[in-house]
Amino acid sequence: MKSSKQMTLLICCVVVVGVLTFQYINHAGPFANNDNKTTENGLKNASKVHVERVVDGDTFIAKDSNNKEIKVRLIGIDTPETVKPNTPVQPYGKAASNFTKEHLTNKDVYLEYDKEPKDRYSRTLAYVWLDKKTMLNELLVKKGLAREKYFAPNGKYRDVFKKGQAEAQSKHLNIWNSNN
Repeated sequence: MKSSKQMTLLICCVVVVGVLTFQYINHAGPFANNDNKTTENGLKNASKVHVERVVDGDTFIAKDSNNKEIKVRLIGIDTPETVKPNTPVQPYGKAASNFTKEHLTNKDVYLEYDKEPKDRYSRTLAYVWLDKKTMLNELLVKKGLAREKYFAPNGKYRDVFKKGQAEAQSKHLNIWNSNN
């Protein structure tokens, strides 16, 4: 009787250690970094830039603190095309571009980076903060002007974008309009 209780206790301990090890490896459970699951916490470790001009809904040209021109691509989202060569302007592309122009042109914004700093076109990859609590990437998704699009390994706010996209889809906003 005593040995079967000990065996049961041993099996339970092994299972608990196994689950905790799995959660630790996958940054889940008590080991999750919950700071980046919402934008309510706002801006952290960002650099300030001045936006010179907007290329399209998810790309713009800015100058950094050294007055160096950089091309910035918003992480985690994709807006309909407006300037891609050999591609027609897609529905809501102009609306996304205009929204971005309205929020960025000639303004100072903050760039927050993820794991991969540049894409294959040498564009700086960033989450773009308008202020301490407002991220442009998230706004575009919530307004139905962008889709959540994961480009590994940059996925810090992926859950936030998925949630925003689900909200826009449920409201049939812009690109999620059933008439498209």
